[in-house]
Amino acid sequence: MDIQLLCSDTVKEKIGRILAKTDIHLAEEAKIVMVERGFAVPAEKIAVVFESSDYLEALDLLLKYAESDHTGLQVITGFSNNRYSLIPVADIYHIDAHGSEITCCTAKETYYLKNTLQYYEGTLNNRGIMRINKSQLVNIMNVREIIPWFNARLVLGMKNGTELEVSKYYAKFLRKTLIM
Repeated sequence: MDIQLLCSDTVKEKIGRILAKTDIHLAEEAKIVMVERGFAVPAEKIAVVFESSDYLEALDLLLKYAESDHTGLQVITGFSNNRYSLIPVADIYHIDAHGSEITCCTAKETYYLKNTLQYYEGTLNNRGIMRINKSQLVNIMNVREIIPWFNARLVLGMKNGTELEVSKYYAKFLRKTLIM
C-alpha cells in the first residue's frame, strides 16, 4: 500500500522510520494521504488529518487498514428497467429502505435490491459503506463534504449533489471513524 505524507520534517522522519518496517510505502501519487493539521488537504484523495502530537494514532489506523481483509463484495446485484445489473460498490452513493423496499442510488440510476439493509451493512462495511440513520447506508468514498448540523447531527454533501442527514446516534460513529 502507498501513502503520501504532508507534514513537518520532524514528523515525516518519525513516520518514515516506522513505515520502513512495514509494507506501506511513501508515494506522491498515492490515493491515501496523511495530513498534519495546518497543511493543505489535497482534493480527490482520502485524507487522514492528525495533530503532530497524535501521529502514532493516525499511523496505527493506516496500519490496521493495510492489514485488514479487503476481500468483501466487489459488486451487488440490483434490478432496474426489467433487468438485473451488477453494481460496483464504488459506484454506490447510498442505499435506502422505504418500508419493505430497498433501493440503491448511483450517479446514473436507482436500483431495487433484494436483501435487507442490515445484510448490506454487514457485507459492505469493509468497503466504505456505513449506516447513517435507521433507513440509510452511505458510501463514505462518495461524500464530498460533511456539514455540522443541529443537535449533534451531521449532513453529508454527496458528490452527486444530494444531501443526507446523519442521525445523532450514528454521527458519533461517523466522527469516530473519520477522526473528527
